[in-house]
Amino acid sequence: MPFSGADASYGDLALSGCYPATYLINKAGGVLGHQLTCTSSDTRGDPQDAVPAANALVAHSSSVVAVFGPSSDEALSTEPLFQQAHIPSFLMTGDTQYDSNTDPYMWRLVPPDAAEGYAMAAWAESKGFTRAAAVFATGSQSQADGPAAISGFKKLGGQIVANVQLTPGQPSYSTEAQKVASSHPQVIFYDGSAPMSATFFAELKQLTNLPPTYVVETEEEPAWITAVSGAIGASALQSFTAFEASTPSTSTAGWQTFNQAMHNAPKNVPSINQYLKDPFTLSYYDAANLVALAMVEAHSIKPTVYNSDIMGLTEAGAGKTVVHDFATGVKDLQAGQKIQYVGALGQISLDPHHNIAADFNALTESSNPQVLGQAPTDLMVKAAG
Repeated sequence: MPFSGADASYGDLALSGCYPATYLINKAGGVLGHQLTCTSSDTRGDPQDAVPAANALVAHSSSVVAVFGPSSDEALSTEPLFQQAHIPSFLMTGDTQYDSNTDPYMWRLVPPDAAEGYAMAAWAESKGFTRAAAVFATGSQSQADGPAAISGFKKLGGQIVANVQLTPGQPSYSTEAQKVASSHPQVIFYDGSAPMSATFFAELKQLTNLPPTYVVETEEEPAWITAVSGAIGASALQSFTAFEASTPSTSTAGWQTFNQAMHNAPKNVPSINQYLKDPFTLSYYDAANLVALAMVEAHSIKPTVYNSDIMGLTEAGAGKTVVHDFATGVKDLQAGQKIQYVGALGQISLDPHHNIAADFNALTESSNPQVLGQAPTDLMVKAAG
């Protein structure tokens, strides 16, 4: 994952799920006599830097049981390396290329990027908006959620009055801001990095009052909020709405266990509260538990042996016992029972391509986001065609 560069926050999202999971797994005795450790490898969000980092992991594959990543920045470059090495990888990318995945070692417990675009379109339609500006960076994630927001809004009867792309690293986006301002949109669909966003919205605010702006889940990271609120003011940020995959109630047994481990684990990441409801963090907590339970069920720490057991652990079935944590799951497996793991994310539904299905919430854009409601599922389906 990136631990430096524009997308440095992605690394903490993964580690913040890995640490509490391995803490509980090791506390329960570990896996088949082994203790699990979370270690990090910095891709810097750059495909060229990511390849040697991935090769280094593959070279030590005898002790690597799973990879949490890669992210959207470098997945196309590094995921094939893990596939060749037969190391299970849990992607943090919604790239549409993986919607029809055939790699048995690839798992994606986060929804595709396009779903966020459809959620934006559905929410805008539910608010009665008919004119939208689409402003998306030229990054890999934006090339999925951007087209989805545009095509989805059109299918719902809306009009895209401006379609603007932002190239990273520019000192100014005044031309792009002028194009958006002159189109007079009722709403903006947006995705871009923190530095880019601070510059663009500051310049747009000089030209017009900021309309409601819809952003993706990664724009809820502390660095993004700090940069943009510093550029346009905290009050202006109130017109922003973020969209992320729905997460379970904090009253569920799986989430409660995760929450306790998050606060008790010897290792954690800054801003714990920021990650307690983050779908990426929850997905990696659950991924660690699924990997550990699959190894126990397969009686092997070898990925080529245990990988095929992951799917079954997520599926309901007659005679199966539902478990919410590793310790209970191990006890039941050792007693000869079949189990279904329902953890921090709640029940996990994976399709044959190892992709998860999820609903989407609209939230306030802040360091303590509040749920505004759920994007209408029927409109999301209609937007997707």
